[in-house]
Amino acid sequence: MQVAEKGVKSKVIFILLFSAIILLFLGIQNIEAAGVKIGLVNLAEVIINHPYTQEISQLNLSLRDELEKRQKNLNEQGKGLDETGLKKLEDKFNKEWDPIKQKIIAEMRAYQAARYSDIIEAIIAVGDKGKYDLIINSEIKVPAGTDILNYPIALYGGEDITQDVIAEINRKLEEEQKETDKTK
Repeated sequence: MQVAEKGVKSKVIFILLFSAIILLFLGIQNIEAAGVKIGLVNLAEVIINHPYTQEISQLNLSLRDELEKRQKNLNEQGKGLDETGLKKLEDKFNKEWDPIKQKIIAEMRAYQAARYSDIIEAIIAVGDKGKYDLIINSEIKVPAGTDILNYPIALYGGEDITQDVIAEINRKLEEEQKETDKTK
């Protein structure tokens, strides 16, 4: 019964998504007929190419590695302990681990916020420079079972400015780095 419900739900979601894409496509056609300049950005590609994405991934790996190391250490120290001893050891582990975990997570969130800010600022800068009236994400991620598929939102029209946005982010970050280097 649940499998049938999931199948029906996924079909309904697909139909709604497809309908929204068609409506958006028709809307874009009407907007373009009115002489509106539209820019398309593949946000997933921009995010992947942002320098902070590498930092975020590295922090995520550090978090996972640190947890695995501590878990291995906890398992070794916990051998032969009774339930009370294990509970005390686990509490000690959690007290030591929580501040480290919170620090890494806070650093990841700071990078994520800065990355988001950089992307929005770059899109605005490219939009202003190119005199775009509208900039939209060119793709949307859609869950399909165990996969995540990229479906185009804009099926026709618009100008892909993804590389311009990536270049603007890199230019801004290089400029900030030069300013930082001057103050040192």
